[in-house]
Amino acid sequence: MAEGTNFEGFGFGLHQRDSSSSQLIVRAQCGDAAAFQKLIHFYDAMVMRAALALTGSEDPAQDIYFRVFRDAYISVNKLDSSCAVFVWLHRILVKHCIEYCRRNQGELAGSGWRNLAEVLRALPPIERVVFLLKHSQRLKIRTLAEIFECSPERIATVLQSATISTRAHLKPTSFIKGANVKAVIRVARTVGREMRLTPARCSGLAVRDS
Repeated sequence: MAEGTNFEGFGFGLHQRDSSSSQLIVRAQCGDAAAFQKLIHFYDAMVMRAALALTGSEDPAQDIYFRVFRDAYISVNKLDSSCAVFVWLHRILVKHCIEYCRRNQGELAGSGWRNLAEVLRALPPIERVVFLLKHSQRLKIRTLAEIFECSPERIATVLQSATISTRAHLKPTSFIKGANVKAVIRVARTVGREMRLTPARCSGLAVRDS
């Protein structure tokens, strides 16, 4: 994949804005800080859950969280009226998740069975992020395709590659009823569910200047 945010095969377009957040966006674009804080309240748990599922620990997850909402605050005036807030925030989230994965890329040297965390760290960044967004956030393939503005077939190909790589390195006993990915899906969801910060804690995190 190319460096930066323009990933090969993925583009970033505009989509219908979430009706529940449209008025808050208009107010935030007019300088209403309270409106932007309400937007954070709507989406903070979602962002933190994804960041925790990706990083596995609270400190780097909080760093991603801060960066996502910092960039959202900086760019809110550039948000087009046709762009969904959910999609817009996920694009920012994907950017920082990909950057994190590139800085923390793992390797699977040698042979033998590995645990899920090791296997996920060794996936290519785009596969790791798509896989975890799909399973920890329970996003549908068409939603992921909308976020990355690519075809559902492209997302399906990425997921298939991540699934094959993951399954190849996990013990067969890690799976439910033989060689399938149900156990991987279950663990990925559990990571996001058990490690997430509560919305109340997330709401107490202020957007940093840098």
